[in-house]
Amino acid sequence: MQSAPWTYNLISLGGLVALVLIARLCGLRRGVTAWRTLLWGLGLQLAIGGLVFALPAGRYGLLAVNDAMVALLGYSQAGIKFLFGPLAAQPGEPHYMGFMLAIHALPTIIFFMALTAALYQLGILQRVVRLFSRVFVKTLGASGAESLGVASLMFVGVESAGMVRPFLPKFTRSEFFTLLTAAMATVASSTLGVYVMTLKGSFPNIAGHLISASLLSAPAALVVAKLMEPETGEPLTAGQVVDPALGKYGGLMEAIIAGSNDGVKLVVGVAALLLSFLSILALINGLLGWLTGLAGFSLSLEMILGWVGYPFALAMGVPPADAATVGSLLGQRVLVTEIPTYMQLGELMKQGGMVYSRSAIIASYALCGFAHVASVAIFLGGFGALAPGRIGEWSRLGLKALWAATLATMMTGCVAGIFAHGGVTLLGLGK
Repeated sequence: MQSAPWTYNLISLGGLVALVLIARLCGLRRGVTAWRTLLWGLGLQLAIGGLVFALPAGRYGLLAVNDAMVALLGYSQAGIKFLFGPLAAQPGEPHYMGFMLAIHALPTIIFFMALTAALYQLGILQRVVRLFSRVFVKTLGASGAESLGVASLMFVGVESAGMVRPFLPKFTRSEFFTLLTAAMATVASSTLGVYVMTLKGSFPNIAGHLISASLLSAPAALVVAKLMEPETGEPLTAGQVVDPALGKYGGLMEAIIAGSNDGVKLVVGVAALLLSFLSILALINGLLGWLTGLAGFSLSLEMILGWVGYPFALAMGVPPADAATVGSLLGQRVLVTEIPTYMQLGELMKQGGMVYSRSAIIASYALCGFAHVASVAIFLGGFGALAPGRIGEWSRLGLKALWAATLATMMTGCVAGIFAHGGVTLLGLGK
């Protein structure tokens, strides 16, 4: 792959500004600009990006996090190999038959869900969540409850609603919109493991970058949400740092069992979504091909999504030679979830389907999130179950929050584009 001129870093910076303006225009009729959240949010994103890409300490730290994540995934293989035997063989091992998502990646969700439940029961996860929550309250000016919700979403999925359950019924419109946006803009540790298993063959150091992408997307979600739905009410926990609840299980063993059972449900849900959405996508492509064939030309959904995503890919600093490809991946993520799009990205890298290394960097960051149609139902259902009296009001925010989360993940892609330089990257892609 080729390295792009440094001028593309400036384009990424301009794209970041453009996305901020788009978010503000989408909230033009509501409230005033949340300048504190905007400036501190952008500052935190740029600080994290500079640490990851520009400072030696940050780069070494990221590599250490990457190695730790890969080692953790290695332990998850013990149970997978016991259940699936030779089918679970890794590259280089006897009987390896190629990567199979249902065997090599999806079962890691169960392991991470059980591990997360154990860390929650031991009180370790609460300490980490509280640290991030305090940062969001003190810098971005977010309320204590919404900060706690956003911070917990960086580590767990819809089950994070349990941490803010006492406050959910009294959330303001802006607080809930922020929570819903962050839910779709960040990724849980369980699904992060699937991404790493999917991409580590193409991107040796992808784990560290995906973790940093999720960290970047949390303040990005707060920025976009407050621009599109500024706070016009009086949050119950304004200016407060809310402590997360302690362990909710009867003991450590109960936590592991409950986490494992929740992981099974999530695996089944993910598999069902992939099966149905990918099949529906194939059906739509078949119909498009048949109809356009009658007219004497060829058209596919991927082509349409590529055209829609093309200007956004350019704004993130993707060179024109790769912009249609990256734009198509962004569009597909909204429809069919991020897992198949990451798989397609990995295949593109193996086959030389991208010209510039910065395109792969930006795409890997911008795709890191739950910003797809299915998530709207998943998170609205999860949050609404804890505050059924508000579900009618909140449901009207679903698609708007999906758009906000998409903008937030593209802001994360812009930050990666600002600091990516020279073609030599920590993704292990070389020059």
